[in-house]
Amino acid sequence: MAEEKKELLNKINEELKNALKSKNELRLSVLRMMKSKILYVNARGDLPDAEITKILTKYGKEVKESIAEFNKVGRAEDAAKSEKELAIVQEFLPKQLSPDEIKSVVQQTVKEVGATSIKEMGNVMKAVLAKQPGIDGKIVSQLVRELLK
Repeated sequence: MAEEKKELLNKINEELKNALKSKNELRLSVLRMMKSKILYVNARGDLPDAEITKILTKYGKEVKESIAEFNKVGRAEDAAKSEKELAIVQEFLPKQLSPDEIKSVVQQTVKEVGATSIKEMGNVMKAVLAKQPGIDGKIVSQLVRELLK
């Protein structure tokens, strides 16, 4: 069981070694940053995969924001580099659900939780995010608001 928890961190470590051997500077840099963010939260690196997914999702959002900022100020070269970084981060994240799939998960969770009013939004959000680590919280929030008007 303890080994299952570290599957994602082990994968990152393995990819780090491969990037070092192949001298892939960008990949190496991104993987080091990912590992650094994980170890910053827990120095032993014994977090469950769900927690690591949350950390990597947050990092992915930061990179997306950087891309938007670079595009806004006309730094296309930096934006392109950040897009490559984002692609590397996304390799370690669960497949993103389509809007229809997210809606389905939210509807099912609302039924499971038995939520009937917007006051129970927090409970629904917590349950959805626990079921689907890495899911886009903004989309979930919007859908929950629509369903619990």
